[in-house]
Amino acid sequence: SLVAMKRTVGDDNQEVWRILTAGLDGLVRIHSWNGVDGKLAHIHGVKLTQPITSLAVGEKNDRLVIGTTTGHVLVRQRGPSISASKRKREPKAGTYSYFTRGMNVVPDVGDYVALQERKKKLKSFDLALKQFRYGDALDEALDTRQPQAVVAVLEELGKRHGLTIALSNRDEESLEPILSFTVRYIARPQFSSLLIGVAHKLCDAYGGVTGQSETIDELFDKLRSRVKGECRVQRSLLRLVGQLDGIITATEIESVND
Repeated sequence: SLVAMKRTVGDDNQEVWRILTAGLDGLVRIHSWNGVDGKLAHIHGVKLTQPITSLAVGEKNDRLVIGTTTGHVLVRQRGPSISASKRKREPKAGTYSYFTRGMNVVPDVGDYVALQERKKKLKSFDLALKQFRYGDALDEALDTRQPQAVVAVLEELGKRHGLTIALSNRDEESLEPILSFTVRYIARPQFSSLLIGVAHKLCDAYGGVTGQSETIDELFDKLRSRVKGECRVQRSLLRLVGQLDGIITATEIESVND
């Protein structure tokens, strides 16, 4: 025996087809029919002790009538929805349900919706600074290979009086990145004022242990050459400024006399 019925499912009251089949094996099979692709999927089954000869469905699709070979007629009725019969009550204050009671409410037209900004995730060096791990914060910033990030961490360490702590107790492997960074960017005007102080602290902390590592000695030599070259350039610029001042002053005096 075979019968088709419509069911309303979901919160959007979508109508779907259900195909019910039964036979002498006493098993009622319920299938879902998809009219788009024509697929028939088995979703449920009911086993009876008596062979089945016929099936029928009520007008409201809430009753299933089953006829058997023994002459008995079985009627199965669909009960009320659990969600519809569930007693609604206000959640108790202080509970999790009380604080989340309006999360799924859809705003009406004209309602003002307050958006909650998500908390920004801290970067690794920011987290290390927050935990007062100054050396790790500097290493994490150097790993980003972003000079702005490294300089920002160095400035923050200076404000916290933790720059000496961050630069101290380093071996060859951990000293090389900060020393290389200082050599590379010390001559840049936007970084020079900060990195000059870093270079002084590095020289004070590790100047007495030179000769133990070729890599570190080479970097200190490059730092000295870079600073020496920059000082030579600055002296040349100062002489040029002085000459320009003399020329400008002489020109002004001549213009006044004329």
